[in-house]
Amino acid sequence: MNDNPDYFLRENSGTTELGESARTAYLGVKEGLTYIAPFVEDRFLTERAGERTAPVGDSPGLAKLWPSVDADLAILVAPTDVVDSLAEPRDIRAVSRIHQVVDTSRGHEHVMTQLLSRREGRRRRNAERAGFTYDVSHRDEDFYEFYRTMHVPTMHTRYADRARSVEEEQAFRTLFREGVLFRVLQSGEWVAGSVCHIDRESRTLNARLIGIKGGSDTYREAGAQTYIYYANLDWAASQDSIDTLDFQGCEPFLTKGTFQYKKRFGTTAVIPDNVFGRLRMLIRPNALTPSVRRFLVNNPVIGVSSSGELVAKYFYDQDNPLRTDIHHNSPGITDSVSINLDEL
Repeated sequence: MNDNPDYFLRENSGTTELGESARTAYLGVKEGLTYIAPFVEDRFLTERAGERTAPVGDSPGLAKLWPSVDADLAILVAPTDVVDSLAEPRDIRAVSRIHQVVDTSRGHEHVMTQLLSRREGRRRRNAERAGFTYDVSHRDEDFYEFYRTMHVPTMHTRYADRARSVEEEQAFRTLFREGVLFRVLQSGEWVAGSVCHIDRESRTLNARLIGIKGGSDTYREAGAQTYIYYANLDWAASQDSIDTLDFQGCEPFLTKGTFQYKKRFGTTAVIPDNVFGRLRMLIRPNALTPSVRRFLVNNPVIGVSSSGELVAKYFYDQDNPLRTDIHHNSPGITDSVSINLDEL
C-alpha cells in the first residue's frame, strides 16, 4: 500500500436480518475491499441482491463522491485529513485498523507467566502433551514448501476469491530472508507454520504469513494455528535482540474474532506505525433504520480520544441496550464511551 492510494467505491444491496431491504457502501482505499467492506456486509446483510465495485481515482474524486453516496450504511476509509474534511456531526469516527503487540523486553519468564493468560498457559502445556512442538528454519526449500502447501491454501480457505497476500518471491526476499520461518510439528509431522519478519532497528518480530497444511480445518481444530502463536511468543521472549512481538492487526470492531482471540496472548492494542495508522474510518448512518441501529449496537468500534488514546465506542437506544457482553478490556484501550443513537 502506498501513501497516495487510489480509491474505490463498493456498493451492495440485499435484505437484513430484520427483513428490511438495505444498501451498504464502502468508499476508500483498496485494502478495505478485502477487510472492512466484507465485514460490514456480512454483519448487516443476510441476503445479497447485487454488488458492484469501481475505482474513483484520487482524493478530489473521493471528496466529490462521498456526500452523494446512496446507502443506508456508508463507510469511508481515507487519510485522517481527508476524513476530517468530510466528517459531519452525526458521523462515527474510528481508526482504520489496530495492531496487537506484546512487550517481550522483560524476558521469557515474565512473558510466559505474567502476560500469557492462565487459560492459554494451560492450553499450551496441554498442546505440548498432545505432541505439539516447533522449530525455526532458514532453509529456502522450507519457505517454498510452507508458502505453497500451507499459506496459499489457508488464505484460499479463509477468503476464497477475496484472498490476498504478499507475492511469493517478494515474501521470500523481504520477509523470509530478513526474518525466520516457524515450523509447527504435531508428533513429528510438519502441520503449520508462519513467516515472521525481523525489524532490527525497532527490535520487533512481525508476524506476517501464516498457514495450515493444506488449509485443513482438521489441523486447525487440533490446535495447530494456536500453537503458531505460542511458538512466536516463546521464541521472541527468548531473544535478547527482540523487544516487541507484533501479531499484526484487524479491523477496529470489537466483535472481530481476531481482536478478542489475540488478547489472550498478552497483547496491547496500538495504532500501527504504518500507512494504516494514518488512515481513519468514518461510519455514516444515512438512515437510522432498525437494521442500522442493530448493526451499530452489535458492533462497537475502536476510536481515538481527543488526547490520542484508543477508546471503545458503544451504541444504544431506547430499544437496544448497550452490549456490555462485548468486552473491550485490553491494554492500550484506555476508556469506553456510550453513544445514544437517538441523539445522533
